[in-house]
Amino acid sequence: MQLFDKQFTELTVNELFAILKLRAQVFNGEQQSSYPDPDNSDLIAHHVFATADDEVVAYARYFIQNDVVTFGRVVVAPQARDIGLGGNIIEHLLSGIEENFPQFKIIIHAQAYVEDFYKKYGFESVGDHFIEAEREHVTMVHEPLNDIYDK
Repeated sequence: MQLFDKQFTELTVNELFAILKLRAQVFNGEQQSSYPDPDNSDLIAHHVFATADDEVVAYARYFIQNDVVTFGRVVVAPQARDIGLGGNIIEHLLSGIEENFPQFKIIIHAQAYVEDFYKKYGFESVGDHFIEAEREHVTMVHEPLNDIYDK
């Protein structure tokens, strides 16, 4: 298994296709979301992904938005679930944030069912749950990483 952190212009055409295919499979197929994907944030994001046998099996993206770092589109391929890949991709993503944007607060809109998962990484829930992209979400906040997150 290999982990990557690439800006949009560094992605190969095949990597981009595999990322978009996985996102469509899970978000549009499994979750039946009609939320626009891809979007313009892809152009400014760092794309974190894991490959196994030349296939993208996990993915997330992070970027600066309104003076904070945010991330999302966190996804693990159905055939690669329950082996810890979600944690691996979040750890790699947080390392990338620490390296590229260490002084920025992190604010995310997490799907409610993974709220406890993100709490393991130091995120705190803020406010009430809300509907976004046809799913229940919660705003979660993490202080700037600087040296907080231990790689």
